[in-house]
Amino acid sequence: MTHQILVLLHLIGAIFFVGAIALEVLCLDSMRKHLGEEMFQKVEFLLFRRIKRVYPLFVLPMYAIGFHFYFQYAPDSWELYTQWLGTHFGSMLTLKAILAIVLLGVFLTSPFTFMRPQPNKLKHFFVITGDAKDMKTEHFRFIHYGVFTLGLIIVILAKMMIVC
Repeated sequence: MTHQILVLLHLIGAIFFVGAIALEVLCLDSMRKHLGEEMFQKVEFLLFRRIKRVYPLFVLPMYAIGFHFYFQYAPDSWELYTQWLGTHFGSMLTLKAILAIVLLGVFLTSPFTFMRPQPNKLKHFFVITGDAKDMKTEHFRFIHYGVFTLGLIIVILAKMMIVC
């Protein structure tokens, strides 16, 4: 029963994570030409600040549960671990974990990637200081489409681990 609750919480976190990125990629990016650059920058900043404040409620448990599952399934000894990596399940789960670490890195660095430098970097990391004119929108497409693609690949890998 506890395992199923953890799976459900992990899945809810993934839905919110990939869902928020999907919203930005599929909806927000197409609004850019209709809103104009200045208004787009304001909308993106407000959405970014809100997502950055809400994400930890879903992302941190999702990652904690995901890595708990990884280390629950992975063998303790190196010899058994290398054999386990040779299995379909072990290789898919490991690839999924590596991609998840990449996504976590993007998430953790996003306040500095999308914003111009702020005086108090620690406060900026947690609260997103500054305002809309401090947003750097030139990296929007590349990073968001990349994160969206990685998120979809992780979801597909999760399904492939179970089905195949």
